Amino acid sequence: MNVLQAVRNELNRLGYAGNLLQEDYVFDDASVSGTKDLNVPLAAFAQWPPSYRNACIGVLTANGQSGPQHVSGYGTLGAPMFFEVLHDRLDRYSVESPGQARFIESISVHDIHRAFEVNREKWAPDTIFRAKAITPITTPTQLDFVDIGFLPALKGMIHGKLDRLLRDILQKALITHEEVTSGKPDETLLFRLVFRFLAAKIFKDKKHPGNWAVPQANTIIQEIQRFYELTAPDMQKVLDEPNTQQIIWDRFQNAFNFQNISVDDLAFIYENTLIRKETRKRFGVHSTPSVIAELMVDRLPFESLLEHERFIIEPFAGHGVFLVAALRRLRELLPVSLTDEERHKYLRDRLTAIEVDTFAAEVCRLSLMLADYPNPNGWQIIPEDVFASDILDKQLETSQIVLCNPPFEDFTLQEREHYRDKIQSVHKPHEILNKVLENPPAMFGFVLPRSAIMGERYIDIQDRIARTYEQIETIALPDRIFAFSDQETILVLASKRNKSAKANVFIRTFWVRENDRQLFLQMGRLPVGIDKNINRSIHTAPVSLWNVPLSDIWDYLNSNPNLKEITNVHRGIEWNISLNTNRSILISSGSMPGFKKGLDKVPGKIEPYRTQEFVYLNMDERYRRTNAHSLPWDRPKVIVNRAIISRGPWRIVGVPDRNGLVCRENFIVIWPKTNITVEVISALINSPLVNAALYVRGGKRLNQNYMLEQIPIPFPEAIDTEKITRLVINYTNLRSKIEDSASEPIIQKCVQTLMEIDGLILKAYDLPPRLERKLLECFRGYPRPLPFDFPEYYPEDFSPCIPLYKYLEMDLKQASAGELLKRIVPFDSADVHELVMDLEKRQS
Repeated sequence: MNVLQAVRNELNRLGYAGNLLQEDYVFDDASVSGTKDLNVPLAAFAQWPPSYRNACIGVLTANGQSGPQHVSGYGTLGAPMFFEVLHDRLDRYSVESPGQARFIESISVHDIHRAFEVNREKWAPDTIFRAKAITPITTPTQLDFVDIGFLPALKGMIHGKLDRLLRDILQKALITHEEVTSGKPDETLLFRLVFRFLAAKIFKDKKHPGNWAVPQANTIIQEIQRFYELTAPDMQKVLDEPNTQQIIWDRFQNAFNFQNISVDDLAFIYENTLIRKETRKRFGVHSTPSVIAELMVDRLPFESLLEHERFIIEPFAGHGVFLVAALRRLRELLPVSLTDEERHKYLRDRLTAIEVDTFAAEVCRLSLMLADYPNPNGWQIIPEDVFASDILDKQLETSQIVLCNPPFEDFTLQEREHYRDKIQSVHKPHEILNKVLENPPAMFGFVLPRSAIMGERYIDIQDRIARTYEQIETIALPDRIFAFSDQETILVLASKRNKSAKANVFIRTFWVRENDRQLFLQMGRLPVGIDKNINRSIHTAPVSLWNVPLSDIWDYLNSNPNLKEITNVHRGIEWNISLNTNRSILISSGSMPGFKKGLDKVPGKIEPYRTQEFVYLNMDERYRRTNAHSLPWDRPKVIVNRAIISRGPWRIVGVPDRNGLVCRENFIVIWPKTNITVEVISALINSPLVNAALYVRGGKRLNQNYMLEQIPIPFPEAIDTEKITRLVINYTNLRSKIEDSASEPIIQKCVQTLMEIDGLILKAYDLPPRLERKLLECFRGYPRPLPFDFPEYYPEDFSPCIPLYKYLEMDLKQASAGELLKRIVPFDSADVHELVMDLEKRQS
């Protein structure tokens, strides 16, 4: 028996039998832009149909080439482990994120059987499949040869290649149709046509029985319509221009091999690429990104329900992205022993969509057909209006899982008149949640506007959820997650239904920040959660589902005064005529009678402790819209930006002003009402704590007056007013010198001074060292709005929790452990011990 045959036999024994072990498997090299077929003698998969998502083990023969470089060339198979067969041994490799193979071990011919026996559990189909999952439900299976970053990277390559192909085909189809007919094609008919050829391409490359390789486009259309039973007149009609049909089919036939592509990915790409922006706007489409749909279905405990109970409903299904993800999840939970027909019947019976728009419903049906290759039609797409009928109530009698991305907007006046007493709320998400909670399913997953959970608007619904379910997760997302919307969203997942008044409720919040976006989109990776346990019998107030980030800091400062107690906060001046059409009347570049020197806009004009590029603003009473013209502009004050300064945690900057500047309404102006100096107020505004408070509690675009007023401040007696005032004045003098000479020593002095100011403000707050460090870590990786680089507060590898002012005083970069002990002032023995041990470790 040769080595390849021995490996084949051992793979069979591990569970890679029948069609799960493919011989001479051909697939596309997704890492190249063009067409490049690769072939492996053996490819072992965890599920059928085979794809890069369920590829487990690849087997190569040396044949003149061998080693890591040889194996790396086949990495786009998607298998995390490869065996390379040589005449006297078997070399084992892992494939890592960049597609590079790493040698693990050599197995002699005589030890092959023993190696497979020893690793029977580790190398089994289910084990490897769970370990490489993009969004693991529970703690991921750890295998030393599985790099969890590789599959998302490969998925991105394949999605990009598919997207480029479909866009190219669409462009050629549009050009051809216009050349022949001098007009644009009907988009729905073109959509249907592309689906037929896309399906035929899948059948052809996956070698599905049938006549899928014929060159005539019209024959392919007939074959697909017959296979999928697309016989109804409304579904049978496609774009019937022959030249356009042929150019699309020619392009698909000559495209790269689809054999290794996941049909789930095809469904997602099909929906995202083919539905153009104009169509989304026309039909109100704001589809859910695949990473969100997959994350939500993977985090909901489908497996806690019995197999026959897993009925899923998606109201407002749109293009069925949730159902495609749920189909994949249900399929993974089914026994391997089921036949294709049994599996299709199970999935078809348990997935239901409600979608009133006929175009979106057709996309949903076609996407499910793609995802359940190679089975025919039969999906339940109910064409009804959820708000106008009782269809959802009826479906909730059997559905145990609800997945929903509802329309975010409020009902218009016309809609309210149309629905009348059938709706109870003006907010569409609130209305649908209320309907679902009338007959609560075993679990649900909703995409909601962030304001629904981070605030009081939906507090009644939040409380109902918390008193219906024991396990709740909220996942706050930054904007730009949805490709066609900049709406900030939050995911709400609820499971373990239990209405007992004595039950404990566990709420976990994940906050995906701006810098986390890419990892989230690529891998569905979530940051560390913020947990809260609530006992229903004790907690009588309405329950919020949002665990505020840094809540331990805000709890600690709960008894501190707030900014409102020491200041008056106002918006700048507003005019009663349009600035766009009257700029020459309202703003002047030079001094004029009735005008005052000031600031007209935020960008480029304000940074911490500094303003520049002044203009003159018209203060004539004739143009006054509010009372801001009458504010005491000549008195010392602090000027801050109203529009946020960045998407990250640095939200606001403050500038002390003693020169009587005037500002427009895009600025907020703060006057002291005690003997505190404007320099100290500006230091508070510029501090990490105030910026963090606005970041976790404030709005997406604006710093609001009332939010500023509520921010806790240090007790006045704890503030070193004299030193902070001196440092702020010193910094403004240093900063002005950068314009003349941007020398490194001046910049370093500016950085050092800013650090000292921040350190003294934090010292006044007197946070426990671990809370202060937690606060400052919130800013790691986010640039401060300055014209020079501002370093991190602590080196990344510096673990002790030392207050910033102490850290700066000790000059820890230069200190040895022994020297430090001589100069240290005791403040926390545990932290000092940790600090000394860390220094010894770093310097040894």
